[in-house]
Amino acid sequence: MSCKHVVALAAAVSIPVALAQADMKGRMKEGLYEVKMEMEMPGMPAGMGKQSMTMQNCVTAKDIETGAIARPKEQKPGDCELKDFKMSGSTATYTTVCKDMTADTKMTFRDGGYTMDTKVAMKQGGQTMNMTQKMEGRYVGPCK
Repeated sequence: MSCKHVVALAAAVSIPVALAQADMKGRMKEGLYEVKMEMEMPGMPAGMGKQSMTMQNCVTAKDIETGAIARPKEQKPGDCELKDFKMSGSTATYTTVCKDMTADTKMTFRDGGYTMDTKVAMKQGGQTMNMTQKMEGRYVGPCK
């Protein structure tokens, strides 16, 4: 699995559409976010098992309203299903179920951003691969 595929997978499980539409309004504001992501995939070849990256993402009001921030461009609405969604205070827990992947996520909104922990099980080539992902999104200002 290439780094590009890992990042696309991470984006797919990060914030499901239903969560974005129902509960991001008022919890996340439009603007530029710096997102630090750490992923670990046991059993991968050297250099692929643990990944760390930082990226920036411009989130518009329309992205929040429509849930567009919830999925990569190549993912179609309805490709994945949200299950067991619970919101308690500023923390959401949910399971995302896709054709070849299941992800359990805990996301906590805080002033100026969010933190997220996700455990993913994905099927590839008849085998199940596990991955853990930790993300921290920090609002840095208006989009440029």
